[in-house]
Amino acid sequence: MSQPAILDFTAGSLARHLARHDMPGQRSKTAITQLRRRRAALNPALAPVPPVKERAKARFLADAVAEIVRRGGETHIEGENRATPLLVVERTDEIALIRASGWRWYGKRVKPRYVDLAYLYGKDDASPWAVRVSGTVTSVAEGLTWLTPAAVVKAEAAGRRVRRQGDVYAIETTARRDGRGVLPEAHEWRPATRRMVHRPADGRRHRPLTLPWPVEFVTQRTIAMGRSNGWAEGD
Repeated sequence: MSQPAILDFTAGSLARHLARHDMPGQRSKTAITQLRRRRAALNPALAPVPPVKERAKARFLADAVAEIVRRGGETHIEGENRATPLLVVERTDEIALIRASGWRWYGKRVKPRYVDLAYLYGKDDASPWAVRVSGTVTSVAEGLTWLTPAAVVKAEAAGRRVRRQGDVYAIETTARRDGRGVLPEAHEWRPATRRMVHRPADGRRHRPLTLPWPVEFVTQRTIAMGRSNGWAEGD
């Protein structure tokens, strides 16, 4: 059995094929070329689809930026002629460091200033979270060290037990100091049942903590979202 002929679909060969078989329509090379150009103008070529890995990275960054926006954070540094967006600098299995560095434009009467934005972003038992950390932070490990209260570092070095619920740390202590510390409004300590519960307004609850040993509470402190340089709770 002979193999079917492979058609050459250039404009010239197609014109000859149509003429040879007396097929209807515009059959000249010029007419076919013009028809193809008109169709191409009406149906522009689709943009190439990025690889799966690149799409996953873009989706991760978009989710992180959405959480930062939800918490009132900046997502770029506005310069005189362009904005510098946030980028993922480092990502571990659970946490990412997201940064932007650039010249911020304040208007013609004020000199631009080079600024750094840095956030830690991740997901825990409640939901996605994002906190603003010092602009000097350049790695996830540095960010976690910066974020951890000194009292927690000291307790862990001494071998005392530490548990965390969002931005609140429960540090093992003596019976005399049991229950000390100021809790953020969304967290509640119930000494009768030895449980700390979380009841935030947005419904994103952390799991309750049962703490059978004496504990005192320390709250994580972060840089406030937005352009403020004040302090805020991290939860």
